[in-house]
Amino acid sequence: MLLQHMQLGTQPQKLTKDTTLLQNEKCIIKTAAGTLTLPILVDGNPSGHFFMGKGEFILDAIIETARGAIGKPVTRDLNRPFLMLGENTTLNQNLAPATIQDLTNAGHKGTEEFLKKAHETLDRFGHRRHGRFDMESDAHIFAFATEHDRWDILVAKQDKLVYASKHRVYVSGDDGESVSVGPAQILVAKKGKTVVMDKGNILVDRNDH
Repeated sequence: MLLQHMQLGTQPQKLTKDTTLLQNEKCIIKTAAGTLTLPILVDGNPSGHFFMGKGEFILDAIIETARGAIGKPVTRDLNRPFLMLGENTTLNQNLAPATIQDLTNAGHKGTEEFLKKAHETLDRFGHRRHGRFDMESDAHIFAFATEHDRWDILVAKQDKLVYASKHRVYVSGDDGESVSVGPAQILVAKKGKTVVMDKGNILVDRNDH
């Protein structure tokens, strides 16, 4: 999947009910009924969705160590546009064509204005991004718009995930393996062993029980 081959469909849709887009051991992403969407096409094939409405994103980025829990969850309201690449059968079942009334209720003057905003958002996401995504059938990529044209990225496959924002990177892998990288701090937890590097200090804890 080449990023520069992404484009948006032309028929706005809306969610007819609250929908969970992703849920695993560490993360849940929900979007609310009435949220407007457009299909994302790659080489003409449906490969995801663009969302503009309301939702919620919660990530349990806490790492358990021998000295207790370190870190804090990531929570955010999805009141800015975001993208999802990947399949979601439930989402497709909860979509219906958006009417002019749906668009005006969401603050848009009509279809043309909504499409213009959506294309501008996708253009900002694609700016200076020309990479390739090799998507597997059970994988998802989310891109959340933030201030100043920045994007937070979440890549998830089953219970494994990578989350990257301006100030933090969090990775959760198999068998409870976790990595968290923030300002002046790195935490690595693997098989009962935790390594913490905080402001130049290094702490190693091993849980032998």
